Amino acid sequence: MANPISQPQEQYRTLANLDELKAGMVIAEDVANQRGNVLIAAGFVVDNEKKLKQFLNLHKVETLKIRIPVKPSRSYITATKGGAVTAPEKKSPEELPAPPAPVKTPDLPPAPARLDPAVVQAEEERRYRQKRVQETKAFQNRYYEQRDALKSDFEKIVHGDPVTRDELEDRVVDILKSFDGMINVFQLIETIKKDARDLFAHYYHVTLISHYIGTWLNLTAEQLQDLTFAALLHDIGKEQISPDLILRQHDLTEEETEAYQQHVVMGYELVKKYDFITHGMMQAILLHHERIDGSGYPLGIKGDKIPILAKIVAVADVYNSLTMPNGKERKKTPFEAVHIMESEYMDKLDTRILYVFLNRIGNCFLGQEVKLNDQRIGEIIFVPRIYVYRPIVKLKNNNQLLDLSDSKNKHVYIHSFA
Repeated sequence: MANPISQPQEQYRTLANLDELKAGMVIAEDVANQRGNVLIAAGFVVDNEKKLKQFLNLHKVETLKIRIPVKPSRSYITATKGGAVTAPEKKSPEELPAPPAPVKTPDLPPAPARLDPAVVQAEEERRYRQKRVQETKAFQNRYYEQRDALKSDFEKIVHGDPVTRDELEDRVVDILKSFDGMINVFQLIETIKKDARDLFAHYYHVTLISHYIGTWLNLTAEQLQDLTFAALLHDIGKEQISPDLILRQHDLTEEETEAYQQHVVMGYELVKKYDFITHGMMQAILLHHERIDGSGYPLGIKGDKIPILAKIVAVADVYNSLTMPNGKERKKTPFEAVHIMESEYMDKLDTRILYVFLNRIGNCFLGQEVKLNDQRIGEIIFVPRIYVYRPIVKLKNNNQLLDLSDSKNKHVYIHSFA
């Protein structure tokens, strides 16, 4: 006769909304973050659903699987030969079968210990910070090595010496290795902007930023290659003008301004003698200071007459120039630069390219630690699409969320990156 007591199989349910979390629920599967690191182990019992929800939201975990407790039940109903359903016939104690011999219960592994989300989060943040330090150091070391190699190549071009496409292509490939890491390139380049006189930092950054924009715009492989080469060489003409003009480019006389603006023509003349420099690359080098409203130089052309590669390098060049120190004041943060570009450059830069750039760059700084103007330290955890330059910051001392786009916080802003 079948055992009337049946043990149901364990069941699970997926919470589609974290608001369904309740104290006492048991997590059925390991919960991992986007990098694959386990945040909460299976078997964790929820004791503070509000705190756990905040922790999961912070790591962008939107769903999780929980166990459904099902109590075993006893079936008292049996079927008769005629098909009718009746209760089992009562028997005297003498007719009852002897009780089965006790079965030894196997030793079970201990239940997983409860994991405090705060402890898990602290350990995750420690590993993440350590990884950032290592990757940032590697990026900085790589930059200084590449800068020396680029100086050698640029000197050859300035003197008209032979330079092959393969040589420059190797430089570009080496620079683009910066895309392979965990930390966003936009965060990394902020770590080497130290000196406005370091032209190679500017070339380097504009190359990376232009390549990013080109991928966001889904350029063809050939266009992307030409764009990256052109961005690397876009300001090579500055190697032939006075360093004093470069440092004082915003406080020049009319005559000095004309001399400074000649760097694009000089760059064009330097590169056109090399047969691997395409027409599109030469256009980007010559025309990246042209503006949509016709206010640019050297030709004063406007609108669609400006080729797309020149327009892309223009956006990258403006952004990087705004975030470089100018000798008079502290360098602007990327969020200040975005605000300026949004308010002052809409009629000067191609709006299609600019909108793509502004809509994408904010998320490049998620996880970045920042210092506010009131000296508080926090981490950027959310960037709104409308007010990109006013993100939500999680304060370090108390984990409070500070929405900089809220009018009550209008006097608080990001002063610098911590």
